[in-house]
Amino acid sequence: MRILKMRASFGKLHGELTLSEGFNCLCLPNEAGKSTWSAFLTAMLYGIDTSERAGAANQGLPAKERYRPWDGSAMEGAVELLWNGRRITIERSTKGRVPMGVFRAYETDSGADVPELTADGCGRVLCGVERSVFERTAFIRQLGLAVTGDAALEQRLNAMVSTGEEGAKSFSELEKELRGLKNQLTGRAGRIPKLTAQEQALGKTLAELHAMQDEALRLSAQCGEAAQENERLTALQARIIRAQNAKKRAAFDEAAQKLQAQEQLCERLSRTVETLPEEHELHALRRGLDAAQSALQTAQMEAAFGTGEVAKPAAPACFAGMDADTAREKAAEAAQEYEKLRSVKAVRALPLLLAAALLMLGGAGLCFVLLPLGLAVAGCGAVLLAAACVCILRRKTRMRESAHRAELLLSRYGVDDCEALGVLAEDYARQMRDYEAACAEAEEKKAALAHALSQARSQVDAQIEKVSRFAPDCRTADDCREAIAAALRAHERHLSEHRVLDGLRRQYDSLRFLAQEAGDAAEDAEALALDEAKIAYEQRRAAQRLNELTTRLATLRGAISAKGDPAALQAEAERVTEALEHANGQSEAVSLALDALQKADAALRSRFAPQITAEAGAILAALTDGKYPKLLLAPDMRLSVREEGGAVMRPTAAMSCGTADQMYLALRLAMCRKLLPEDAPLLLDDALVNFDAHRAAAALRVLRAEAEKRQVILFTCRRFEEDI
Repeated sequence: MRILKMRASFGKLHGELTLSEGFNCLCLPNEAGKSTWSAFLTAMLYGIDTSERAGAANQGLPAKERYRPWDGSAMEGAVELLWNGRRITIERSTKGRVPMGVFRAYETDSGADVPELTADGCGRVLCGVERSVFERTAFIRQLGLAVTGDAALEQRLNAMVSTGEEGAKSFSELEKELRGLKNQLTGRAGRIPKLTAQEQALGKTLAELHAMQDEALRLSAQCGEAAQENERLTALQARIIRAQNAKKRAAFDEAAQKLQAQEQLCERLSRTVETLPEEHELHALRRGLDAAQSALQTAQMEAAFGTGEVAKPAAPACFAGMDADTAREKAAEAAQEYEKLRSVKAVRALPLLLAAALLMLGGAGLCFVLLPLGLAVAGCGAVLLAAACVCILRRKTRMRESAHRAELLLSRYGVDDCEALGVLAEDYARQMRDYEAACAEAEEKKAALAHALSQARSQVDAQIEKVSRFAPDCRTADDCREAIAAALRAHERHLSEHRVLDGLRRQYDSLRFLAQEAGDAAEDAEALALDEAKIAYEQRRAAQRLNELTTRLATLRGAISAKGDPAALQAEAERVTEALEHANGQSEAVSLALDALQKADAALRSRFAPQITAEAGAILAALTDGKYPKLLLAPDMRLSVREEGGAVMRPTAAMSCGTADQMYLALRLAMCRKLLPEDAPLLLDDALVNFDAHRAAAALRVLRAEAEKRQVILFTCRRFEEDI
């Protein structure tokens, strides 16, 4: 058999898983569904055990609850596989309250049913073994590597070394039957203890018979006395009841008077309420009045404090006493004057100086040719130089005066330049415009608040007018509130008094019934003075004692009648003694059979255990690189191992967790090879989690070799590329 594909709606799974031939190593992280896929495949082969109950073995959660689909869908699935050269699909689905209770197996291509595969026998036919054997051999889990005893597994092991008849009963089954028979004979509820107890009981019966007859006479006398006391107390109770009935008659008359007075009061209140509005109208009036007065108070507060005086901006110091337009004109005039003063420039004296210098040089040159003319020319140059110097000095003096006057002009306005003076003028003009706009807005807001105040007063007056329709004396809002409150109190009292009236009517009706039962009973003050509870308690005790004595007497008489006569009891005792001797003989025979069965089982185990342990030892040697080649299997499926060259066998409890897992993995693989068909799949769920890197690589080599003959499916959370 080879599994091709699995589709599951099972626990957290809701999808498909495709498998290949040979070795399948599926590395998935935690919470990815490795264990759930393994459980799903087992459920598809062998079904869900719906009779499983919560217990310690399943951690309080049966499989039908543990693997209920998380998304709320029905539990179902399908497995597509190759079997005997045929492509087959097996399906299990849920119908009603039985999870995966509907089974179907059919050929994938044609859809034809496969009659060989049934809901109960599908796993046994495909895997060749029962579910318990499959779970102890081919289904290898991290927390379930150890192999436990099982009747079906023992039967398979016995058949391996006997005639091959798998239908023969196993040692566990035969031992269980013999021990059950032994328990039927000698157990706490067995035949021998019962016969022994019966023999002892019959011996006591004759001695007890006469004592029981004497006790019956004494109980009969006590029953007569208890009956007389019970009759006396019952009569006294009847007298008290008659006296109480007479008292109830008087209470009925008093209730009738109270009822009449209450009816008159309710009539007066009803007439008063008829002139008033309904309660919901009164509540609406009160809410309307509160809302209107609240709106009026809000309008008054807003009218009083909603608008304030708008502050007029102060003019800058340089424009004190001027309006915005005058300030802007003054700033423009000052800017013009400043620019005029700053426009005075220095005289360009360089040409004059150059001309004077040329004349003086020319005159100097002419002196060598014509002295008078040279002196005249040089004199002209000197005069021109002197005139240029005077002109330059005067121009510089004028420039200094203009600059000084410009600085005085700026200092008069308190600014550093004319642009700042213009900015001050523009800012003052902007503030004045904002001031005029704020004044206009304040006037509009005052008009709106005055209008709102007028409307709020009108609403309050309208509410007062509504209230004055049923309370003409109301003039103010406080008067209206008091009138509404008084009307609501009137309604409330009207309802309260009517409830009292209803209670009085019920009381009247109940008392009328009791008064009719009382009839014409006469008053009995002496009977009313008695303690009714005490007398009732004494009567109950007397009746209880009479009942107990009567019951005991009837039971005793029945027991006396059941014991029978002494001759019949003696014959019964002899019969019981004979049966006890026969049962003791049967018990001895069963003990001999158990001894013989245990010896035969030991001999049979001595034949199949070496085959299993030899195969498991070879596998363990491959897993541990020859460190542990010797493996010993105990009758209770516990393992021991011996190191190469060592002389002491060590149990799994003395080994590390990883080595213990390797020992049981070797045992399971050996049993798979010996007990399962070659094409039965091998399923491992994180079975190598405790293996180190070296032994994990060895285990993978063993599994890959096993995958040459059968399909191997390994679910793991580790990546083994680094270990191989």
